[in-house]
Amino acid sequence: MAASTTPRPGTGRWRPLAMALAAQALAAAIVFGGAVALDAGAGVRLPLIALLAVQGVGAAHLGRRFGLANWWAPIHLVLPFAVAAALLWRLPPWVFLAAFVFLLLFYWNSVAGVPLYLTNRETRATLAGLLPETPGFRFIDLGSGFGGPLIDLAQRRPDGRFEGIESAPMPYALTWARLLVQRRPNVSVRYGDFRSLDLGPYDVVYCFLSPVPMPALYERAKREMRPGTLLISNTFAVPDHPADETREVPDLRRTTLRVWRM
Repeated sequence: MAASTTPRPGTGRWRPLAMALAAQALAAAIVFGGAVALDAGAGVRLPLIALLAVQGVGAAHLGRRFGLANWWAPIHLVLPFAVAAALLWRLPPWVFLAAFVFLLLFYWNSVAGVPLYLTNRETRATLAGLLPETPGFRFIDLGSGFGGPLIDLAQRRPDGRFEGIESAPMPYALTWARLLVQRRPNVSVRYGDFRSLDLGPYDVVYCFLSPVPMPALYERAKREMRPGTLLISNTFAVPDHPADETREVPDLRRTTLRVWRM
């Protein structure tokens, strides 16, 4: 029997961040090392803004070569300019800490390979067509973000129970406040890690995660979910386990919903 290649919880959690920093450091070394050599050898001095732009593009390219997700690209493009501006304006250290903490509250899961992806309106409409016809079903959104799909689907299907679980502090807090104001009786959200959630009680488990947790999630769904229930993944597949059904969404990114029937 082959050994499992599924990483243990927490294993490699900080690897994407380390790879991103390595990409920036390598790009900076190449760009500014080349600029110094060009100045010394030919007396040509390139403007700082051009060097920062090339560093950002280079870091984004290296990040892709290192296996980082596409959403890291804009971060790589902006980061050199942000650091340069902070150094030129001599900002105090607490500004960097505050900015880091603010971003961490939103993108808490990104270091574990599960970035904050949001489900658009077109996908919600397609998802509604996959819900059970029988009243009283339970739906769970793993990584529910700001709660948009939960509230939208609850409006479309008031006969169902819609639940979410979110471990990024700020999206959870904003969803909680939103539900406090809107008072949806068939919607609830909890703070926590979906990896510790029992999937057994749910008729539909929906997720928009990343390729990283999908194999382990699929194996859990096979063990814990009841026959006839649905696991639905937005975009991301499970290697060696093709979906039983796919639904194409008529949106700009050509979203695919992948459905496994337990």
